[in-house]
Amino acid sequence: MPTAIVLSEANLAHELGYVGDWLDSRDFNVQRIYRDELTDNFKFPAADLLINMGSLSSVATGYITENSQREIDKVGHWISAGNNYVGLCFGAQVLAVALGGEVQRQPLVYKAVVPLDFTGLGTQGPWVRWQEDFIIKAPSAVIDSRVDEALLIFHAGNAWGVQPHVELTPETLERMAIAIGVSESDYEPLVTALGTYSEQAQDSTSALLDHIWRNLT
Repeated sequence: MPTAIVLSEANLAHELGYVGDWLDSRDFNVQRIYRDELTDNFKFPAADLLINMGSLSSVATGYITENSQREIDKVGHWISAGNNYVGLCFGAQVLAVALGGEVQRQPLVYKAVVPLDFTGLGTQGPWVRWQEDFIIKAPSAVIDSRVDEALLIFHAGNAWGVQPHVELTPETLERMAIAIGVSESDYEPLVTALGTYSEQAQDSTSALLDHIWRNLT
């Protein structure tokens, strides 16, 4: 049975949703680690996969805190040791910076439910893109999906970055929005749109993670 570590906040963007469904269906043993455990002396235990979830923290240029830098360093050490990594949203941004790339803060938060083109898999999603920080570059990475203004999916060796929230279900999206104080009029159109395509989004998440896992193992 493979083991997956999931790194996340304790009470925000921590629900695994469609990613949890995939982990269960592939018989992973899941171990949760929360960001407040990442002290200077912390070391990730051995595992077949580290999944790094979203956060309100930032690794954008000019916004990196001491805690964010510590996470960048620990992720960099993890992947440089040849361990498997999948970063989702903030986790993808952490990976980009660990690779020597750049994340930039935007004047407005981008919120949409959109399909995206993925090299080798065709059109995938639709998934939620909800981000204030955009990944601008990830040196040495292969770009699997992008739009003009940002990188969306990329990989470098044993590490993958996935900017869209492929884990979100309509229910977990609504709970996340409420937790960060977003008005119902702002989040309800996204919940409705994701609900319309929920089966397609779930299938796309499984297809994407299967593709990644095959390339990692």
